[in-house]
Amino acid sequence: MVGCAKSRRALVIRRIVRYFDERTGGAPFVRKALRYVFPDHWSFLLGEVALYAFVVLVVTGIYLTLFFKASLATVHYHGEYVPLHGREMSEAYRSTVDISLRVKAGLLIRQTHHWAADFFVAAIVLHLLRIFFTGAFRKPRDLTYYIGLLMLIVALVEGYLGYSLVDDLLSGMGLAIGYGVVMSVPFVGANIAQLLWGGPFPGTHDFESRMYVAHVFLFPILIGGLIALHLTLVASRHHTQFRGRRKTEKKVVGVPTFPGQAPRSLGLAFGVAAVLFLMGGSSRSTRSGSGGRTSSRRRRTARSRTGIWAG
Repeated sequence: MVGCAKSRRALVIRRIVRYFDERTGGAPFVRKALRYVFPDHWSFLLGEVALYAFVVLVVTGIYLTLFFKASLATVHYHGEYVPLHGREMSEAYRSTVDISLRVKAGLLIRQTHHWAADFFVAAIVLHLLRIFFTGAFRKPRDLTYYIGLLMLIVALVEGYLGYSLVDDLLSGMGLAIGYGVVMSVPFVGANIAQLLWGGPFPGTHDFESRMYVAHVFLFPILIGGLIALHLTLVASRHHTQFRGRRKTEKKVVGVPTFPGQAPRSLGLAFGVAAVLFLMGGSSRSTRSGSGGRTSSRRRRTARSRTGIWAG
């Protein structure tokens, strides 16, 4: 009876596979993908850690987008955090505090988003270091390495934009430094600053909206595209590997995608997500927004950023 059940199950699976193959012609591609060999060394998983951290970033970022308000319009706080009652602040900062204190799982998602960003950058750095010190950046894989470097730069800028959206004193000072750096660029610095900020620092109210669009739309798409291009080049040129018996440029010794690498990658994905959510729930980031500690505010104009520290 057990053997008959297995035979019927195998027959159903073959029919399903045949159905899709007749309509898509994808069997050769799937067969090749399942037989792709991955080097059997832990350091080759650093790139996957970065990938799964980016997935957590996207998922938590989508949740935060539902509640965050990218506006520098002046409001007075009358929420749950009593020490801030009556304080004048931007709508962006008020929505940040509300996410931390009023939205279900808001603080958990915010801090998980924070740690995922740190993990993403750290994993990229370690991955690039592994490639550099093992010589895996050489031709014909040099373009893959350069794309990884570009991804690191884009990730840092993306993190800087997210860091600046909160509109507390820390983000305001970070933007002031960024404005000074842009202004210091010879010949074109002032023009670039005018284009980005819309005027002298702290810029116009539209600057917050520009940062928001770049942070939640433009840069994630750019990072996703770079990841896809990076993986395509890795697959076309195959992985590098450490020296060993039977290992050559055209012969990779390791485990196939299935049943070897796929379960391992799936377990790693759940492990990365679990660690990030555990850190988000147990280790409070320095800008959680729940402490509400204030500092002496700068002399404000109608366009200045909020002088509140999200401690």
